[in-house]
Formats: sequence, structure tokens, C-alpha cells
Amino acid sequence: MRDDLSRLRGAFQAPLQRLIGQDDPYWDGFINRPPSDARNILTELMKKAPEGNVFPTQHELHSPNVTAKHVKELTTYLSKKRAVVGIVDLSKQPPEIARGYANAIVSGIDAEYDPYVSPGVGGQVALQAGQYYNWIVSSWIREMGFRATMKIDVPRAEREHLAVVAGLGKLNGDGKLTVPRYGTKVHIVDIIFTDLPMQADG
Repeated sequence: MRDDLSRLRGAFQAPLQRLIGQDDPYWDGFINRPPSDARNILTELMKKAPEGNVFPTQHELHSPNVTAKHVKELTTYLSKKRAVVGIVDLSKQPPEIARGYANAIVSGIDAEYDPYVSPGVGGQVALQAGQYYNWIVSSWIREMGFRATMKIDVPRAEREHLAVVAGLGKLNGDGKLTVPRYGTKVHIVDIIFTDLPMQADG
């Protein structure tokens, strides 16, 4: 019986070490070593991919609160229920934050590794996941005839400020964003700036 338990423990030890990243230079490289060629990582390709045109005729929409609900449901669905989402009324923000848009769609996704400090292919997983669903959401909005872009480079502090305004979480005593669902292990993905009429959360 003891031998069986020992073999079972050994079978799980190696994958557990990979998950934790202990004593595994290959895993550490996967998480922390930047790719030698930027074309080998999806995040760089997505940054350079051009966004589509805005459809010339605006679609008829439901009320702003229902439209906001649809945006949140689509984001949640595309993220496989991993994303937390909120809408910010940019008319209440300084012009340098609003950038000429009416609303911002702010979302965060669980991040075991912080993409800001883990440049490896594995360390960028949360960033890639956010790019995937944000690309689809912003494309859908443009197809309805409203401006929407995720291509504006927004500093981390500003992203997290908008996340707090949207009600996704709060800054803790160390100044780190904390959300109820994920604690500090969250990454605020690219902000979608849009003119789509929506009821804001903040």
C-alpha cells in the first residue's frame, strides 16, 4: 500500500512542479524568457493586425442598459466565463483618458502570471486571451455601425483606474488592483473605446 502511494505521489510531483515553476528551468523559460522572434507570439501579431471599417449605417439598438448587458454577456461567453466586465462613462473622465469616445469597455481576466513582468510565451497567456475576445467584441460593434477600437495604448495605472471606476475592484493598501473573484491575480486587458450607447457602471 505504501509503495502504491509513493508511486502515485511521484506521478503527480513532476507536473505539479511544472505548474508551480519550482526547479524547472524549462517552465521558467516558458514563462519568463521573451521569444527570440516577436512573430512567434500572438500578442505582437494582434497588435499589428489592422482593425476593420465601421459599417456606414448604424443598427437599431435596444435600450442602453440592455445593450450593456449584451456586451457583458458576449464578453463573458467568449472568455469562457473567465472575464469580469464593466462599462465606464468617459464623459465623466478627463479628455486625455476619454480620447474622444463616449464609453469604455473594461474587462479583467484571471492571470496566474502577470503579463507585465512575465514576457515569455506562457507568461502572456492572459494578455492573449483578452486580445482574442476583445477583438471579436470590438469587431461586432463596428459591424453595428459604431466606432470601437482596442488599439489605443493605455498605461497599466490608467487601465486599473478605469477598472475601479467600472466597479470591477479596488486598489489595496499596496496600490494593487484587487477584484473579488481573483484577488490580485487579474490582468486588465486592452480597453475598448467606443461610441456604442450603453448604460455605464461608473
